[in-house]
Amino acid sequence: MVGLIQKLLLDLVRQQGGPETVQKVKQLARVPEEQEFSINEVYDDKQWQSLLAAACDVLHLTPDEAEQAYATYFFEDAKQRWPMWFTMAGNAREFLEQQPTIHNGFAVGQQDATSRDAINDKFKIESLPAASIVRYESPNALCGLYKALVNRVLDHYGEVADIDETQCAKQGAGHCIIRIRWPETNRQAS
Repeated sequence: MVGLIQKLLLDLVRQQGGPETVQKVKQLARVPEEQEFSINEVYDDKQWQSLLAAACDVLHLTPDEAEQAYATYFFEDAKQRWPMWFTMAGNAREFLEQQPTIHNGFAVGQQDATSRDAINDKFKIESLPAASIVRYESPNALCGLYKALVNRVLDHYGEVADIDETQCAKQGAGHCIIRIRWPETNRQAS
């Protein structure tokens, strides 16, 4: 997992509870107190999972509540950090269908082929006339976070779509399948 994700989680924890809360989360997750996360470096998925579980515990959040809070925090950070992402797309569908390319851009700087492949293999999108079909595969099983981010993107563009998960790794599937069905007014010509 690219360190941007851990960094933003700890920034959210800091915003919610202050620096001492960050230290509690790190301690509970068995992450060294002095550990900082570089946004473009790859870190162990198990460490992320420990940090997220610790953040849920310390902030008294369910995993779903944590994913919602994180989605909002991440989305606001992304709009500030990478405003061009949002101006490149004219609507939510264009943005979401570019998302795997944006995500895979983080793999470019990775020297290790396994790390590059792990980043590049997480998301695949099939664009159909009435839907975007997302294939998400990660040991982190953050499909709830992805769906929460889709909702933030829809809100940003003032659009609506139906989102359903037809297959979920949390339910034993090998990967998640998330279908975003676009109303007639939101469809782009294919």
